[in-house]
Amino acid sequence: MIRFLTGTVINREEKSLTLLVGGVGYLVLVPKNLTTGDEISLHIHTHVREDDISLFGFETAKDLKFFELLLSINGVGPKMALEILSEPAGQIQNAIFSGNLTGLTKISGVGKKIAERIILELKNKVVPEGEPEEVMETEVHPDVLITLENLGYKRSHVQKVLSRLEENLDEEAQIRFFLQNA
Repeated sequence: MIRFLTGTVINREEKSLTLLVGGVGYLVLVPKNLTTGDEISLHIHTHVREDDISLFGFETAKDLKFFELLLSINGVGPKMALEILSEPAGQIQNAIFSGNLTGLTKISGVGKKIAERIILELKNKVVPEGEPEEVMETEVHPDVLITLENLGYKRSHVQKVLSRLEENLDEEAQIRFFLQNA
């Protein structure tokens, strides 16, 4: 099973991209809202059917986990789960947590019955956006977050990498640690 790929995007379409890794081009199906650059790392779900092997790629392990949670619901296949994840994740999680059918049925391919099933099965498994999922053990200096965001990194990615710090470091050391471990 392929679980993670890092490579160069050589072709981007609406719902997929071709990722060149070690001289091999992988077709990876991705959410519409995925941001891409020349070099990208993706968490991969390998979906195997008798006549097809498909790769689904996500920027974060959290998105991959949510995708696989959606797949556990009867009636939700990988293409529908990918369509759901093309919407902002926080918006979808809030809709599920609050039982908002309209927020889910506006997604292409999601009818009332599927939306009800998603809410029923996932309501107790998702955390609405804005709720803390995990507490960071080390303190990240606010200027470090701002600096790295200005360089184009996402706040969630910066916090994830810096959460691995074993001790509190000064601002310069935190930035250096992030750049070495991003």
